[in-house]
Amino acid sequence: MMLRAVLMLTMTFMMFPQLAEAGRHRCRTACAPCVTCSDTGCGTAACSSCGEAAPATMVEKTIMVPTTVMETRTVTKTVCKPETREKTVKVAKCVSETNYVTKEYTVSVPTWETKMVDYTVCKPVYETKTGTKTVMVPTYETKMVDYTVCKPVYETKTGTKTVMVPTWETKMVEQTICKPVYETKTGTKTVMVPTWETKVVDYTTTKPVWETKTCTKTVMVPHQEQRSGTKTVCKMVPETVTKTRCVDKGCWQTKTSTDCCGCPTTCKVWVPNVVQESYDCTVMKPVTEQVPYTYNVCVMKPETKDYTYKVCKTVCETKQKEVKYMVCKPETKEYTYQVCKMVPETVTKEVKHMVCVPETKEYTYQVCKMVPETMQKEVKVKVCVPETREYTYQVCKMVPETMTKEVKHMVCKTETRTKEVPVTTYKTVYEDKVCSYTVMVPHTVTEEVQVPVCKMVPKTIQVPAASCGGCAPVACTTCGG
Repeated sequence: MMLRAVLMLTMTFMMFPQLAEAGRHRCRTACAPCVTCSDTGCGTAACSSCGEAAPATMVEKTIMVPTTVMETRTVTKTVCKPETREKTVKVAKCVSETNYVTKEYTVSVPTWETKMVDYTVCKPVYETKTGTKTVMVPTYETKMVDYTVCKPVYETKTGTKTVMVPTWETKMVEQTICKPVYETKTGTKTVMVPTWETKVVDYTTTKPVWETKTCTKTVMVPHQEQRSGTKTVCKMVPETVTKTRCVDKGCWQTKTSTDCCGCPTTCKVWVPNVVQESYDCTVMKPVTEQVPYTYNVCVMKPETKDYTYKVCKTVCETKQKEVKYMVCKPETKEYTYQVCKMVPETVTKEVKHMVCVPETKEYTYQVCKMVPETMQKEVKVKVCVPETREYTYQVCKMVPETMTKEVKHMVCKTETRTKEVPVTTYKTVYEDKVCSYTVMVPHTVTEEVQVPVCKMVPKTIQVPAASCGGCAPVACTTCGG
């Protein structure tokens, strides 16, 4: 609408100069006979200036200009608001109920009975045997052993200085030395000799015995059940609504007007015609409906099942086994050993002692060096010589022998007894439960909206007027103008 109004205003401004120029041309054409109008009595003075151009004159004219104006209007629309509602739903619960039932069961009662049993016993029988063995007998041997001894060797040197000159003197000195003397002696000692013996030992072991029993129990088994219900579903349904709007159905009209010179002016003017018309539009409207649906519910149902289980009982059992054990027996043996005694002995030896005399002279001094020298000595060495000897030993043999003894054994006898057994049954109880849910409820709301409206507003503008070139009005009117 705004573009259309602008185009109309532009075309109006373009047409006004052309109409003014056409007025001028018509005036000039009409006034052209006035040049030779002396015959007609117009007068030369009056028509002498007919063809000259007169200055332009501005004239005010009123035109209708389309203008967009914002108007406040009341509009009704539908808004969906959430609304919380409550409904009652049945909920299934399993309620347990315990009852006591009298049942008979069979019990094995152990009783002891006595009976005679033959059993075999192995008795040891000893037998003496002779054997040979090799014994390492220690003996002492004498042998020569080389050993190294460091002996001092003196070397004489000379020097010049004031020294103490030693003078050696010899004297005999008695000295007591202890010499080792070895003596061989014989002794006896008691040695514990280990021997292995065998005996039969009774021992008790436990033996597991498995017994199978049967029992019944009630089990809650889940089952799936299909149930039906209804739920509220909101759908958007298209709906046709009639609305009104403003439409400008104006037209262009040609209007003729007379200017100040009396010349007719023709121009096109837009004549508005604002009409309210109705039109159809599609609106999405929420509609709620109840839809049936099915859902699965888990229901616990009691079932009775038989199952078997094993019971372990421990039974005592007596067994025998052969055990070897070690017995240490004393045995007396002879042995020889050496005893070392230190025997004192007086020895005389020649000893040199030095006497020092201070004197300045050339002197000689001795340097002692230790020179190794190999010597031999007699040493006794202990050597073990193998020797074969005879010895006696006992061999034990186990001889079986049958014997009779009185043995108690357990016998299980069946006995019927009764007992109170708790039996639990489950019942399904339905309860009413209130739950809340949210539903979108449509509401009609009235609000004010700013709507653009196109209106035609009168406007005054300055337009140049047409002139007749200075002709008098009476002359121009008589010139056919």
